[in-house]
Amino acid sequence: MKKSIQKILAPLPSSPGVYIFKNSRGEILYIGKAVNLKRRVISHFQKPSDLFKESMLGQVSDIDSLITGNGKEALILEDQLIKKYQPKFNVQRKDDKSYFWVAITDEKFPRVFVTHQGSLPSASRHQPLGPFVNGKELKLFLRQVRKIAPFRTCRALPKKACLQYALGNCPGWCLRKTSLPAGSRSLPSEVLLVLELLKIYQGQSDRLETYDISNLQGRSATGSLVVFKNNKPQKSQYRLFKIKTVFQADDPKMQAEIIARRLNHSDWPQPDLILLDGGKGQLSVVGKILKKTGLPFLGLAKKEERLYSPFSKKSIKLSSLPPIVANVLMHARDEAHRFAIAYHRKLRTLATRV
Repeated sequence: MKKSIQKILAPLPSSPGVYIFKNSRGEILYIGKAVNLKRRVISHFQKPSDLFKESMLGQVSDIDSLITGNGKEALILEDQLIKKYQPKFNVQRKDDKSYFWVAITDEKFPRVFVTHQGSLPSASRHQPLGPFVNGKELKLFLRQVRKIAPFRTCRALPKKACLQYALGNCPGWCLRKTSLPAGSRSLPSEVLLVLELLKIYQGQSDRLETYDISNLQGRSATGSLVVFKNNKPQKSQYRLFKIKTVFQADDPKMQAEIIARRLNHSDWPQPDLILLDGGKGQLSVVGKILKKTGLPFLGLAKKEERLYSPFSKKSIKLSSLPPIVANVLMHARDEAHRFAIAYHRKLRTLATRV
């Protein structure tokens, strides 16, 4: 490695960001992203993998760096800069078809689709979600999600039900089988569910609330609420409940009680997605309360590790989802269980002292 390059590498930060290779005339040769700028740039000069890369590195005489808040921001900035400057050695990502985005159309019965365009202001109700690097994984993810949250993909509503409706992949909006939720929510609950799961996949989830129950044959029954945001627990917003109206071992009814009490707290931030510990039983009982709100919700059964939704008779294995999504949902469920059982044990201990 040239001494001149070593001097340039020395002050590089170990932060997420974008690095820019320039030649002696100040021309941009290559733009890259990294979670750790210093480590990534050094790796380029250690073992060039091919003649093409070796040719590029031989021309580098200066390196600029732009620090970002995280790897996701670095990914977006890298894409923008490559499109703007068209570096000679970024041959794979010079056009607008670099990454994948998911758009939701601005229609009464919206369409969800994958696109290569990150900005569709005239067609989208929301700014498209992305970028997603792995197009294959993204499409497989949406295919799984569609089993429990049917959504429209056709460009124009047909005059009669299509095969996707018959397969349970579309709610049949062409038949007006589904109406928009009451209240101020702008999207049907099925699409809100897809939107929130995509945000978890992005690593930038909105407010995810997870509920669990702990009791011993109905005694000392407790409930817990844990909150995740940006895929991370927000422990200051966790809440505990002592069950007041259910006196037998009935988890679904107990969950319904604590969620009804939680919804009465207008001073608490509104959830964007609710995850229940349990399967069809919990969804059936708690759904009578939640369906009135238009909020999307899911059930995660412990024994089967399967996800259930109120929009489909089908369920999907948690393991069929991308690891980041499966891990966040499992972590949130396990946190709710841990929090509830700790409170339950405390109440039982206090009861034995009386």
